[in-house]
Amino acid sequence: YGAIREGINEKDITLDVTQRVESILRSKGYKVALTRKNDVYVSLEDRVDFSEKEEPEIFVSIHVNSAVSTDPSGIETHYYHEYSKELAEVVHKHLVKEIPNTKNRGLFKSKFYVINHTTVPAILVEMGFLSNENERNELLTDNRKQKTAKAIAEGIIEYLKTNGKK
Repeated sequence: YGAIREGINEKDITLDVTQRVESILRSKGYKVALTRKNDVYVSLEDRVDFSEKEEPEIFVSIHVNSAVSTDPSGIETHYYHEYSKELAEVVHKHLVKEIPNTKNRGLFKSKFYVINHTTVPAILVEMGFLSNENERNELLTDNRKQKTAKAIAEGIIEYLKTNGKK
């Protein structure tokens, strides 16, 4: 399920945003492989195995953050390997630009399983906090989902073009 607050599941928001990212990228001619296309559980190990079999240029994991406190809010992007930092910077820059009314929590070097064990540039995006009521309500809107998806897709496209990949 991921995070759950007030009956709202992280998995539902992330699947919606991920499908929007996929749609944007496919419409621009990019090949996209999703670890899940519907509401099914995929283990962290299976996500990495899937990625390794697909041999993608990059790996992007999309999440909604949560905390015990209801105060934290904002967008953050995680990477682990140095070869992933540029991807994190570019995608994060687009998120901050597209969603200016939320806190920019910045980049973090983190040892999340999927970005640590994936051998291509890999990032984990936290699009906001489910535990913060105001941000949760915004994350549920089509407008915020679309802006988030657009920002992630534009960041991916910029990164791929800058690095000579398509």
